[in-house]
Amino acid sequence: MKKYKIIILAIVMCCSIKIQAQNTSATAAITQTMQSIYQNYDSIKYLSFDVKFNYGSDTLLGKFDIEQMDGSYTMAGKRAKYRLGDIDFMQNDSFFIAVYNKDKLILVDEPKTINIGSQLPLRQQMDSLMLSYANQYTFSNFSQNTDTGVIQLLRADSSAQFDRFSISYDNRTKMLYSVSYEYAEPAELDSVVINRMMASSVSTTPPMQKKRLTISFLNYRFDNYDKAVYDENNYIWFENGVCKPTAKYDNFKIYYSKPVTNYIEQP
Repeated sequence: MKKYKIIILAIVMCCSIKIQAQNTSATAAITQTMQSIYQNYDSIKYLSFDVKFNYGSDTLLGKFDIEQMDGSYTMAGKRAKYRLGDIDFMQNDSFFIAVYNKDKLILVDEPKTINIGSQLPLRQQMDSLMLSYANQYTFSNFSQNTDTGVIQLLRADSSAQFDRFSISYDNRTKMLYSVSYEYAEPAELDSVVINRMMASSVSTTPPMQKKRLTISFLNYRFDNYDKAVYDENNYIWFENGVCKPTAKYDNFKIYYSKPVTNYIEQP
């Protein structure tokens, strides 16, 4: 199971949309609901929850994709610690550290965000769709049941990136239940199979395959770690200006991308 594919897909979705400053009255109520949701995460002193990434596709010529990745988040003001698959992340006031356990690599960078709410998975993507692309989607906001509200965006023209985008949330607490994307892209089939299909069809384009990525938010709890858990010295230390891994990660390579006041050790 290629769990990195889910992470890469999430990053691409988050970064491929160009932010454009615009809004319409059609999205005003939905935007207000989203701001209420964000405010909950932004204002909570600390919060923990689990996440589940599910990625899959329709079956096409006997081929389909299905992947799952579990994770957990703890956010506490400017500090955060979370795990996605086999990658551990930690942020404090001075550092953002990502530990790629499978690849034996530690990334050291500047802190990414200033509050826990901005750490939400794909928050930038949600903001972009809500505020910047109203003309590409048909918006709706409805109650699925007494406790669950749904914000839904359906493709309105061919320039829209997704066929359907939806957010489900708790109507009472305004906490997220799930975020889901449905889209289509050229099928990843053997070139011989694709050429045979195109030769026997009037179409000259590769077949499209429907895909879906769903992020579920589970087990909300008001837990936090001891402050010592957010110490960068759990991962790295400096000797004569050289950033080195701690004994726990002794055979890990460090990639240091902060402003160059310290230097990584060369192999």
